[in-house]
Amino acid sequence: MKGRALLLWAMLAPASYAQFQLLVVSGGVEQPTLAVYDFGAVDPGTKAAAQFRIRNTSATAATLDAPTVAGAGFTVAAGPAQPVSVDPQASVDFTVAFQASNTGSYSAALSAGGNSVLLTASVPPRLTYEVETGAGLQPLGAAPVDFGTVQRGASAARHFAILNQSSTALAVPPITVTGAGFALSGAIPSGILLQTGDSARFDVQFSPAATGALSGSLVMGDRTYGLTGVSVEPPLPAPRLSIALAQPQSAQTGAVSVSFGAPAQTTGSGTVTLAFQPNLPGVPAASAADPAIAFGSGGLTATFSFSPGDTQGRFGANQTMPFQTGSTAGTIAITAQLGGVTDRQTITIAAAAVGVTAAQGSRVTGSIEVQVTGFDNTRTAGRLTFTFFDANGSAVAPGAIAADSTTAFASYFQNSSVGGVFLLRAVFPVTGDATVVKAFEVQLTNTAGTAKTARTSF
Repeated sequence: MKGRALLLWAMLAPASYAQFQLLVVSGGVEQPTLAVYDFGAVDPGTKAAAQFRIRNTSATAATLDAPTVAGAGFTVAAGPAQPVSVDPQASVDFTVAFQASNTGSYSAALSAGGNSVLLTASVPPRLTYEVETGAGLQPLGAAPVDFGTVQRGASAARHFAILNQSSTALAVPPITVTGAGFALSGAIPSGILLQTGDSARFDVQFSPAATGALSGSLVMGDRTYGLTGVSVEPPLPAPRLSIALAQPQSAQTGAVSVSFGAPAQTTGSGTVTLAFQPNLPGVPAASAADPAIAFGSGGLTATFSFSPGDTQGRFGANQTMPFQTGSTAGTIAITAQLGGVTDRQTITIAAAAVGVTAAQGSRVTGSIEVQVTGFDNTRTAGRLTFTFFDANGSAVAPGAIAADSTTAFASYFQNSSVGGVFLLRAVFPVTGDATVVKAFEVQLTNTAGTAKTARTSF
């Protein structure tokens, strides 16, 4: 029924039937119902709802029949669907909804527990606003339009429609959007005159610049609708570790770099880490440390950074970080870590003969001193052979001089804190003219082989 029945129902006063009292609940506050309850002006196709409460005011339990409503556009949306027993002073809630597409005045009779109330509503000639969803176009209502979860720096759009379902031409009101990250996109139909059955569309874009839950408003004339969205940080790129090392040997300098499978979408940083597992049979772990195995920046960890668009990490101003392989046989593991993703590679440093880095000799009154600087990555050096030469290149008597320094080297390495590096100093007394000795060679032997210094003049 439309507005024609309004006067008829207005003459009926609400009756208090037996022990049931009909109340209307708004904002959690209940009030007695009047003869007429007005839903007010409701947009075409939009649902409005009112909550009612029936209370048993008597001292005994009573049976309550299901509430009924008679009138176009009105329905009992929630409540008892069949008779229920209500205890003394107890109550039962139910909801009446109104929704209509055609403009005009509407009325209906609500009956509950012997109480009668006239329900009224009007649908003025107004535009209908809808949003596109997975289920098609849906009317905008009290619930905010959710843009979902969007990465910071990315965007998501929602499509809106304006429909004229009335019998009168209506103009589209001004359309604005408020809230950080929310903005109108494309052509805006404000001011366009829509004839009956016509429609117009526009988009709202969510492009968050900060992370977190964000909210805004879509304002169309005198109506405001909420907008919500959640912004999250873009995912970190996956690190790919690269190692440049000419030879997997001791006393070498290599370099590490970190690349990404795709350009970075955010700013961040990660780490590369060196770990060393020595291979020194018989050497206690506490004595196997090698401080020479380190990054060029010092220590076992280096930090790389990146910015949006980068395809490689940066170690300060450089794209590589040098490292030293040290002076000890074993396995070097290098790991790049970014967020929860890692990439790891290993380098095996094999046992090798003694490496000589410098040799020099000097004459002191009545003796000759020889110094050899080198490294033994097995820490097993022992047998030494010294040979001295005159100006003609001939060996000076008594020829090759052998010495077993196994015990001395073992004691040195056990107490050393510089890995396999050593400085050998040997003094030889000379009978006669020491100036006859012009050069020397030293042969050093460990478990991996024999090495010899170059012939060194002095």
